Order: sequence, then C-alpha cells, then structure tokens
Amino acid sequence: MLIGIIPIAGVTTALITIYSIGSYFLADPYVGLIFLTSVVASCASADSYTSILTGIPGASTTAACVIDGYPMTQKGEAGRAMGIAIFDSTLNGLLYALLAFGLLPYYKVVILYFGTPEFAGFMIMSLACVGFVASKSLSKSAIAIIVGIWLGLIGLNPANGIARMTFDWEYLEDGIQMIPILSGLFGIPELLWGFKHRMAKPPQIVNYWQQLLIGFKDCIIYYKDMLRGGLIGFLTGLLPGVGGAVGDFLAYGATTASHKNQKFGNGNPLGLLGCEGANNSQKVSSMIPTVLFGVPAAPFAAMVMAICMYFGMELGTPGLLDDDKFVFSIGFGYVMGTLLVGLLSILFMKYIIKILEIPYIIYATLIIGIIVYANIQYTGGWEDYAILGLCSVIGITLKYFEISRPAVLVTYVIAERLEGYIYQTSMLYEWTDLLVRPIFMLTLIIAFVIIITSARQKDRGISYA
Repeated sequence: MLIGIIPIAGVTTALITIYSIGSYFLADPYVGLIFLTSVVASCASADSYTSILTGIPGASTTAACVIDGYPMTQKGEAGRAMGIAIFDSTLNGLLYALLAFGLLPYYKVVILYFGTPEFAGFMIMSLACVGFVASKSLSKSAIAIIVGIWLGLIGLNPANGIARMTFDWEYLEDGIQMIPILSGLFGIPELLWGFKHRMAKPPQIVNYWQQLLIGFKDCIIYYKDMLRGGLIGFLTGLLPGVGGAVGDFLAYGATTASHKNQKFGNGNPLGLLGCEGANNSQKVSSMIPTVLFGVPAAPFAAMVMAICMYFGMELGTPGLLDDDKFVFSIGFGYVMGTLLVGLLSILFMKYIIKILEIPYIIYATLIIGIIVYANIQYTGGWEDYAILGLCSVIGITLKYFEISRPAVLVTYVIAERLEGYIYQTSMLYEWTDLLVRPIFMLTLIIAFVIIITSARQKDRGISYA
C-alpha cells in the first residue's frame, strides 16, 4: 500500500522491489504467493490515492482518475473523492477476485482442449491483439513487436543449441532475464519521469468522516456506473497487452457517454466512480491468461510470472490448477489484500497520505537502489549492471518515442514459447491435421481478422506507451 501511494511507481515497480526479498519465502512458497498477490491487490487500490490528492497518477492505470478526482480535491472534496475510491476499489476488487479465482479450478477443463497447435494459435492471436492496440501508428506497432521478438529470442536456439544474437557474449546465452526487462522498460523510466514533475503536497482533508460517507453514498446511488466500470476493466484485462490505462479510460468514456447532459473534468463524482474500479478488476482478469497460458496480459503479470518461477511454480502449465493450495493461496492473498487495504484506508487515510509530504527524490532514489539490488541477484557481476543499463536505455527510448512498452513486453514473453510451439507443431502435424482442429483454426481466423481490421482502420489502437 505504501509503495502504491508513491507517485508514478505502480504495482510493477512494487513487485520488482520485493523480488529482492524473494528468498525469504523459499521455505514455503505458498506463503510467498499470498504475499505476492496481496501486494498486487493493495497497490491496485492505493495507486488511485496519489492521482486524486496530487493530480499525478500513482500509476498509468489510474491516469483517468485524475480527470475528475483531482478537481474534487481542489474544490475541498478530497474526503468525498477518497470515499468513492475506497468503496469502488474494494467492491470491484472483491467481486471480481471471488468470481475469477473461485472459478479458477474449473478453467482446467478448458485447458484440456489445448494441445501444442492450440497454444501456438492462442499466442499468434495474442500477438495480433497486441499489434492492434499498441499504437495508432501501424509502424510503431510493428517496431514494438520486432523489438519484443528480438529481446525474446536472444540466447541459445532450442532446436540446435547454437547461440544467436549474443554478440559472442557468453552471458547472453541464457537469454535476457525478465527482471532487467521489466526494470528497464517500466521501473527506471517511470521513476526518472517522476523527477521531472513538481510533486504537490497532499491537501488537508476537512470533515473527513462526513465526506467519506458522502463518497460511499455516491457509489451506492450510482452503482450501475460503478459496476459497469469494473466490468469494462475486467474484460480489457483479459486481453494481452491491453491492460494498463486502457480499461480506466474506456470505463471513463463509457461513463461520460451515459451522462451526456453532465459536464466532466471539473470534479464530477460520476467521472471518478465510473473508472476507479476498472483498475482493480483489470488486475484480477490479467491474472487469468497469465496463470492458464503463461501469457501476461499486463506488465505486472509478467513480474508475477517471474516471481512464481523463482518460487518453483511455472505459470501456464495445466497441472498447476490441480494444486488446490496454489489456487487457494492466489485467491486468498488477493481477496484479503483488497479487504485489508480498504479497512486501512478508511481508518488511517489521514495519516497514510503523510508519505506524500516526503520529497520525491528521497523515496524514488531509494526504490531505484532496491531495483538495482534486485537485478544483480542473477550473477552479481558487472554484466548484471550492463544489462540493466541497456534495458533502461531501451525503455526510456521507447517511452520517449511513444512506442508501446507493454506490447514489447508481451512479445518478449511469448517469443521463445511461440517459436517452440510452432516448431513442435510443424514436426508433429501435417497441415491437413490442423484444418480439423477447431480451436486452432478459430484463433488463426481471429488473428487474421484483427490484423486486417487494424490495417484498414484509420482510428486504430490507443497509443498506450
């Protein structure tokens, strides 16, 4: 929760930070899994507080909350805005966590229909989806996918064991690890970006309890807008590369479209409650393709994959859903994390936001130091620093030119596995065999339709860098 409140940082940065203490949980990885998912849930709720109180997004996923949330604070309604945020975040977080994780054991029935060709088809469809939403520019989408494939295929070719794209650097023969990729693409650029912006001090919240209750009442009265926002966030979170700010802004747009007679952007409570819960529900649904297929739907989900792998749990393997303790741990951590952060917010918000009075340079520098420490756990040599520096340069460059970093990340994660599935499919099946596999053909048709639609549409994508 404390990391979530820090401006700019977000859940991905929080997970990179806690990676450095991952060894503490190796004695009981299930405890680590509970800790991990509760961090995700807590950050999802706390990210909004900075957006509302200072006008600077706590993370990209809460950027839409600034539009009406910060004007409410400027009008002296910070307590009311916080009431909306707490109620909306907690309710949508709990609702979709119980729905998604409660049904998780039953999803393994779906996985039984997936063989090697079906996994290949799903990943091709994921790449097409990433290309469609990555940018309004077709060329920038192509660049994002190419960069992701390049990063993902560095190392030894699994088919013949020959090193490729390593520049004769033995360190790269095992490929580029996920931690420096995530740190370089998201952690370092976002924290450095925060240094450029003046950080506003949190306001003095007057009549806290009275305003808090008014915010709760707003959510109850306009529950349809609140639940619609959560549903939009949940649906967008299922799509690889679409997570992030997309669900928030789509939910905000749907709210404004539903109330055409009202003005937004001036501190309208409807604008805030219409998009606030999308962040939480998106976090939940992003976990589903990550757990089932090993395809992260959002940057934080890739970090979850890396930490779970460190714990000895490889996401995307069907047998994992047979582990009742795994399913319970992931659901329990998220539900309790959401519930507890909601209670903490209600009782201690006036004190918790004091962290925003600390100069940004202090805690941002501290987090950057912890991120660097997490990245040198691989070998401890100068190569770890060099790779982190290289990945950071790539991340800063992509952000500057507005090339989708989530698209690069998803492609990086998919690249090697997609190569393996395509190779196995070509070795084991004739093309006539694939024609009678309905799931494989359906995924290819969807991918083809997405690509054609993407190429023909003028107003395409969402330019989420």
